[in-house]
Amino acid sequence: MAYRPHITDAQEVFSDEEIINLMPRNFAFVAKLIGVDASLSLIQAFGGTRLFVPAKHAVSVNHEISHIVGLKALQSLAEQLGGTPIEVPMGSPITTAMRNKAVREASKKDSHPKLARKFGLTLRSIRTILSSEEK
Repeated sequence: MAYRPHITDAQEVFSDEEIINLMPRNFAFVAKLIGVDASLSLIQAFGGTRLFVPAKHAVSVNHEISHIVGLKALQSLAEQLGGTPIEVPMGSPITTAMRNKAVREASKKDSHPKLARKFGLTLRSIRTILSSEEK
């Protein structure tokens, strides 16, 4: 089984600022507003979809979004973006950066063919990752 990073583990690998820099600009605003932890939870739950943010007066503990990000984060979202939909990204650049960092660290002790099998990549992809600089 190939290594696949999980989006919610990003805070263990990168700083909050690095994670925000890997997000699309329109969602980086959301991450700064509600926090990186809550925004990663949103990506995990709703990644790749459009999510309607309720108006401030419609926010409650029982709302679907409050179960994922918490009531305070939903209230902050509703104050700024209430009544509008937001595009929730898939988080692919974040998971790709996590995988690439893991490849670089593992390259110190494993051969390229072993890395390719471990990460489910081709040898060419491994060489490309190792020859490129970390973003």
